[in-house]
Parts: sequence; C-alpha cells; structure tokens
Amino acid sequence: MQFTTATGSTDSAGPLTEIVLRYCEMIESRVTGGQLTEADWDPLKEVVAVDEFKRVGAYLEELDWAQYARFLTEWAGGTRFETTVFHITEVGRSVFQEIEERHYKGEEFIRKNVIAVYRFNDDNRISHLDIYEQAQNSGQWIVDAAAASTD
Repeated sequence: MQFTTATGSTDSAGPLTEIVLRYCEMIESRVTGGQLTEADWDPLKEVVAVDEFKRVGAYLEELDWAQYARFLTEWAGGTRFETTVFHITEVGRSVFQEIEERHYKGEEFIRKNVIAVYRFNDDNRISHLDIYEQAQNSGQWIVDAAAASTD
C-alpha cells in the first residue's frame, strides 16, 4: 500500500483544484431551475475524461459519462442548487472537496454535508468521482434521478 500525505497549506489553488473549481462552476451555472437536456452538460467534457469516467454516488450507484449526464439532467430539472466550500485538499492526482450542498425543489429544501473525491488521469481530466454525504433527508427526487440514470 502506498501512503500519500499533504502537509502545509497555501492561499493558491493547485492546478487540479482549479479544474475542480471550474467543473463545479459549470455544474452550478447550468442548474437554474429550467428544463435541461443531456447536451447542456457537454461543456463539462473540457475537464472530464469521458471515455474512462466513472462516478460512484451516495447511493453506491456507478455511472459512466452517458449515465452521469442523464443523472445530471434528471436531478437538475426544476431545482436550484448552491454550495459552500469548506476545505479543498489536493494530493497527488486527487482533489478532496468538503462542501455543504443546498438543494431547493418547489417547497422542498435539503442540506447535505458532502465530500467529493476527484481523481485525475495523466491528461489532468477528471476520470473518477466519488460522493460521500451526510444528510437527514437525501431528497427523493435525487434518489429517483440516480436510479433512473442506470436503467
């Protein structure tokens, strides 16, 4: 087993952290409460290794790129989404992002604490994304979107 450590901190984002921040901005800028299509997520391909991408979600669903675009479309339709970043750690080919997510859909409000782990390939594209969350209520529409994307 190999152990990777990070010591110290800086006020400057590392190169992979910059990619994660751009990725997150692209996600949040598209979630406007309107109707979206899978093509609306195409700009994410700038930073995602589409052919090798795998996302393992909070419900242990495993999604390739096409399934993930379907999930994003189902999840985002008619919702508002905001985040607050608490900590970001870049170590080796990975970025660990600790955030609070706020989801609004109609009268429903959900707050989650999330750790997103981004893994990068040698071309500095996101090849793997793991989501770990703490929530009292995950939101049935989010659970449904995850299930629908793997059908």
